[in-house]
Amino acid sequence: MITKNDTIILRYIKEDDIENYIRWTSIETEWNDWDAPWEEDDTDDFVERQRAALKRTPQVYGKLEIDTVWGKHIGWVSSYFIDGDESKTAVGIDIPSVDDRGKGFGENALSLFMAYLFSNENTIYAQTWSGNTAMLRLAEKIGFVEVGRIMNLREVRGKKYDALTFSISKESFINRYPSLRIV
Repeated sequence: MITKNDTIILRYIKEDDIENYIRWTSIETEWNDWDAPWEEDDTDDFVERQRAALKRTPQVYGKLEIDTVWGKHIGWVSSYFIDGDESKTAVGIDIPSVDDRGKGFGENALSLFMAYLFSNENTIYAQTWSGNTAMLRLAEKIGFVEVGRIMNLREVRGKKYDALTFSISKESFINRYPSLRIV
């Protein structure tokens, strides 16, 4: 376990998670309609990347698994550098099962992950597309502010959408989530 709150535990990947990843990439695939749907990802390649993660030494930057405190593995949070720029760490979240959404798990998991990352960052970014209404709502709840927009960059299901970049400062985050501990 890396960190937890009243409803969420963030932890490193374990072998038991692979079965969930297989299900999420072959059966429960609706989440792919929202997480960069313009990118195609082969199920076998995706699962192999998760298996490879089992062998890596965990790092601050990367990916953590989301469990509920009741022991259910529901998804993951991740971070990356925008366009390879190590001064711009962005975060993302995936909760593949529709049954696990709309319960506050997303805000709890992403804010917990951000508190973890803010130990090394002064600003955190998020990127999405204008059709991803769930992520837009989550970004607003957490306090992200839009800092970039590229009009009509993404095409999803035959319609053009804007590419969006958001940011939040450590100070703004702490003001919004004073009970979260930044290590």
